[in-house]
Amino acid sequence: MPSAFPLPHSLPLELQVLLRGGHRCLLVYRTPGTSAEFCVHGILLNVLRRGQVDYLLLASGCELRLDWLVSVNGHRLAA
Repeated sequence: MPSAFPLPHSLPLELQVLLRGGHRCLLVYRTPGTSAEFCVHGILLNVLRRGQVDYLLLASGCELRLDWLVSVNGHRLAA
């Protein structure tokens, strides 16, 4: 299913595929300056930009900073 919105060119390929298909996924995040990680399960809907920061929008309404994302479905993202 093609995306109805433009995706940032810098968006990792793993996320581009998930955004286009409405797949449920496991996202792992790390807050900068800490070693604490947290996990979020959800369906990715879109990428939002506020100022200079991109956020992933989940079907639940949750918004998560893209630059804090560590892995998707167990696959670490390229730095």
